[in-house]
Amino acid sequence: MFVKEAVPRRAIAWLARAVYNENYVALPMRHAVAASNGTIRTAYEWYHAARWHALRVEAEGAPSLPADDCEETFITEHYWGYARQRDGGTVEYRVEHPRWSVWRATAATLDCDVARFYGPTFAPFVCGRPRSAFIAYGSPIVVRRGVRLTESKGMRA
Repeated sequence: MFVKEAVPRRAIAWLARAVYNENYVALPMRHAVAASNGTIRTAYEWYHAARWHALRVEAEGAPSLPADDCEETFITEHYWGYARQRDGGTVEYRVEHPRWSVWRATAATLDCDVARFYGPTFAPFVCGRPRSAFIAYGSPIVVRRGVRLTESKGMRA
């Protein structure tokens, strides 16, 4: 589930909101990836409410395909999206991409005003040291046209 998805381009945010009713927002963003001596360091930052927020992750070694039953696979291997619509219905859409390799994090920090960005309800669950973190070696994706599900049986209309 995405609580809020930040993207760098207004057109992407508009399309996600207009077509899928997803909670996307366009913000100034920047990132950095550096590798040296077998260590990879990443920083993903976004500007909101007059400050830069950041997620930083460090990992060592080479990426690998995660096991089928691990947390990394659960998060990266999502091939279906579901979006609640303004009228209360649900749209199901297919997401296509090859399986992603990951690096398990050796260190991770979140520097974010969670209450202001995601809302105060999420602050107790997101604030503090991350419980787990990894870096995914992603790829381009394809998002297929959504199909409306019926409310009574969860079947396509």
